[in-house]
Amino acid sequence: MTIRRSLLKVFAGIVPMTLLNESKSHIQNASKFEPTPIKRDYYKELGVKSFINAAGAYSVFGGARMREDTINAMRYAASNKVKIKELHNAVGNRIAQLTGAEAAMVTSGATASIVLGTAACMTLGDEKKMRQLPDTYGIRDEIIIQKKHRYTYDKALTVAGGRLIEVESEAELLNAINKKTAMMFFLMPPQQVDNIIEAKRYISIANKMKIPCFCDAATTTPPASNIIDGVKQNFDLICYSGGKGLRGPYSAGLLLGRSNLIDFSKRHSAPNDVSIGRGMKVSAEEYLGMLVALEVALNISASEDNIYKRERFQNIINQISDIKGIKTRVFESETMTNELYLDIDWDENIIILSKESFVGLLKENSPSIEVRLLLFSNGRIHLSATVMKNNEDIIVGRAIRKIFLQSLHSSI
Repeated sequence: MTIRRSLLKVFAGIVPMTLLNESKSHIQNASKFEPTPIKRDYYKELGVKSFINAAGAYSVFGGARMREDTINAMRYAASNKVKIKELHNAVGNRIAQLTGAEAAMVTSGATASIVLGTAACMTLGDEKKMRQLPDTYGIRDEIIIQKKHRYTYDKALTVAGGRLIEVESEAELLNAINKKTAMMFFLMPPQQVDNIIEAKRYISIANKMKIPCFCDAATTTPPASNIIDGVKQNFDLICYSGGKGLRGPYSAGLLLGRSNLIDFSKRHSAPNDVSIGRGMKVSAEEYLGMLVALEVALNISASEDNIYKRERFQNIINQISDIKGIKTRVFESETMTNELYLDIDWDENIIILSKESFVGLLKENSPSIEVRLLLFSNGRIHLSATVMKNNEDIIVGRAIRKIFLQSLHSSI
């Protein structure tokens, strides 16, 4: 009996090698976060048609293509749970360090940043007023905006109950400021630059009158260094899109600025239940993905980023350069960003094809190809390489060549 008990004790202390190996395997697998090979064609199953994006990082086309580092960070966040508020604050602190801002937060997009920042300026941390929005009775609700800064997304300024007050001169601005003024809004870059109150003067007036000044700089990246420059202009709040020029998660944005206003903006956002922005949730994956996207973007110079784009454009040009009547030009955007585009033009007496028909034929191509919307390019054909994958430029070049050859005048 004694011998039997001794043997049982010995065997009890021995862990089968199969279990050890299995446990070791689980630990190793958990630390790798390697992507599982995708075996399903999800879009095909759903009947959704994929396409080559030669247009650029537009929302309607799903924003930019995320870099691998960003995807890995989001995969990590999906596999490891933390408290959202703790992650929100930690990521915000890190972004503030990277950009030189007093404080920062990740939002569910630039438009959400405008909503949250406006609500913060209207209520200034007063919880009773926070709960009251969008009812603005007894709350400062006037948002001053220059008439030439009116644009599609200024509706976001009214979501929390704000009322827009248009001004066209400094005299009108000074006359418009009163006890109901909650915020002054500035668009960067403005869609019209003539006869506007420039940023430095606008900020100076806001500071003198002790009114928060908010800047929408969503479209001013790349390069990411423009964020640091924007922060240096000393707006009280400034916002950026995360899923376009920074190549972060599609549903993410940045709000930077004064620490008290960022704190008030956080209180208006999810997961706080008293907030106007309760539905503007940001996931752990988006928090971490946005941070890593910014880190990577800040370490890539504009010239380095443009090398890739110029190579893609040259591959397209090489496919069509021998066709008579075609002109191509690689140019830099005239806005604050130094985004590159490929302009393609042709003599319609030689190539019998309208710009609209060209865009339509590319859409009908297999695979379908989207180019920059004519609305945003003054009716010209502009291609972007921002979202293109390797070899997609070759496919685009071949498709364009085929369209042009089929449209050549019969006498050519």
